[in-house]
Amino acid sequence: QLSPAHKELLREAKKGAEAREWVKKRLENARWFLDALQQRESTLERIARSIFARQRPFLEKGVSGLRPLRMQEVADEVSVHISTVSRAVAGKYAQTPRGILPLKYFFTGGTVTEDGEMQSQASIKQRIADLIKAEDRSKPLSDEDLAEALEKQDGVKIARRTVTKYRKALNIPSSTERRAF
Repeated sequence: QLSPAHKELLREAKKGAEAREWVKKRLENARWFLDALQQRESTLERIARSIFARQRPFLEKGVSGLRPLRMQEVADEVSVHISTVSRAVAGKYAQTPRGILPLKYFFTGGTVTEDGEMQSQASIKQRIADLIKAEDRSKPLSDEDLAEALEKQDGVKIARRTVTKYRKALNIPSSTERRAF
């Protein structure tokens, strides 16, 4: 906010036209800056509200509730350009019941299940990790087996190579490396 001392400076500067103009210009610049900050804060708040309205299942259930979300969807909802959303969430974090997470975390691609529901990449990765955690170590599941289990149990049809990509992203070794004798 503007310091009251600056308004006092403006009153004192009435004596000299040049000093008055200098102080007046500085006050206008300060007001412009404060307005820009207010607009940025408002934009970020609207974007965050949109994100969390759409990601409420994540806040309640965790990663399994994370829904696919594109920046364009949020941009359309809050009536800003997609680049504004991208800049607004860059380097920003939110404290959630699931921990402190970057706002970019909530933008994720996904896959449609057999019943038409969308599953995010993060929730599919979590499901792969859960399946591997529950497997029999003497007969670990191959990537093909994991893809079949996802389709049968969750209705998520993804390719074996996608399972491999997600497994590698999770730093989980292949079935031959996970085998316990």
